Amino acid sequence: MKKTLVALSLVVASQSLLAYTGDNDPKYIVPNGTHKLKNMPLNAELSADKTPWASSFFPHVYGGIAFRWNNFYKGVPSFATLHYQVDDINAEIEELKTHLFDADLSSNQVNDMISKIQSLESDKLSVNNEKAKDYKRYFFDIKRPDSLADIRAMSQEERDQLSAAEKYDIYIALMTGKKLNMRLTKDVLDLTGPYKAYWEGICNGWSSAAIEFKEPQPISYAANGIKINFNSSDLKALLSYYHASITRNWRTAKKNMTSRVGERCKDPFPKEAWFIKDGKEYYKEIVNGKTVVKAVSPECQDTNAGAFHIVMTNMLGLQSTGFVAEMVRDKEVWNQPVYKYTSKIKDLSEAYVMKTPGTVKQVEVETELFYANDGGRMFWRHDGSDDEFYAWAEKTNGTSNYRSASKTMKYILDLDRAGNIIGGHWLSYERPDFLWVKRSRGFLGTGFLYGIVGYMDNLKNLVELQE
Repeated sequence: MKKTLVALSLVVASQSLLAYTGDNDPKYIVPNGTHKLKNMPLNAELSADKTPWASSFFPHVYGGIAFRWNNFYKGVPSFATLHYQVDDINAEIEELKTHLFDADLSSNQVNDMISKIQSLESDKLSVNNEKAKDYKRYFFDIKRPDSLADIRAMSQEERDQLSAAEKYDIYIALMTGKKLNMRLTKDVLDLTGPYKAYWEGICNGWSSAAIEFKEPQPISYAANGIKINFNSSDLKALLSYYHASITRNWRTAKKNMTSRVGERCKDPFPKEAWFIKDGKEYYKEIVNGKTVVKAVSPECQDTNAGAFHIVMTNMLGLQSTGFVAEMVRDKEVWNQPVYKYTSKIKDLSEAYVMKTPGTVKQVEVETELFYANDGGRMFWRHDGSDDEFYAWAEKTNGTSNYRSASKTMKYILDLDRAGNIIGGHWLSYERPDFLWVKRSRGFLGTGFLYGIVGYMDNLKNLVELQE
């Protein structure tokens, strides 16, 4: 009896990965969307005025939106050399990992490579700890203004070089006539820190804000003899932080409406360790010097391919609306606002090894998905624009400064007798981990318990919603 139940559960689990059931149902994002493949455009792109804006994800290790990027192009900090060292170590680790699972390696060779990788990881940790000390000195242990008298004593150039968080705190003090309390700056610094992971930031806030709001124009506010100039990236930072902060306060998170398809993957498996066999996904891992094959967990196989195609084509192609895709499959999270896709479809000459129950036809799809990007740029390099911190005084949409990226994915769609997509299966490693949209729009107000979200409500006077 127990064996029968186990076998049955495995069949159900296998089928659930193909059919878009549970959290993979596209109805959560497109409740009234079409599922008929022939009605879905092969290509779609948002209009220029709706294209989400590119931005930094404002990494925690630099102080987030309290980082004074407006003042960091004038010299190269002392830790630039440490950054190059980490780059070199990462490159060597990736090269070793690429060959770690080669079939012709002996166990001794595998052990040697593992030892080398572990040694390099230890070296990288040491270098990163040295970098973190400098991060603390450059980004966190700095003198912040304490009063409007401090601000008044500054030149306009010095005010312009303050961070987005500092500028907003000054703006609130000027607008309300109250003392400068640096509330937002303190909140940001409490959230961030020099020892945070390099990928941690507010990409969730940026991605949803870039869809919901028009790309900000530079704007100024003056009172009491003090003028504060917000550039475009200052306002992008503030909008991103506002959106990210909504999710940190349970009261505003409850008032906010967000819909998601797919689950977050938390397993650390690299592309070179992944493979498909008989339609099922596996990855290799080294345990005690031996290669062990493990099945990829269900949450690391979604978003369901059929659900993905339904959401993508309905949102971009039929509703002309963007959505957010988490574009990295492993435990790191990289949210990106999507604005374009191109698809190619071909019929299968014979049935794929796996299919959703009720399937009468299968097609193979290759889709390139385009999204606004932060560019992965670092502010301290001066040997190429792609390595600088992504922050601009002026708008970037439609200019050479706009940053975007794309990923190409392959998958099978399962169709029923009426030509509706009823499920699917991935052929490529690349795929979105999960998809989501923020349903509520605009500012939530200044409720007593809204915390920093309520404090940032006056940001609404500086920005515009998409129509």
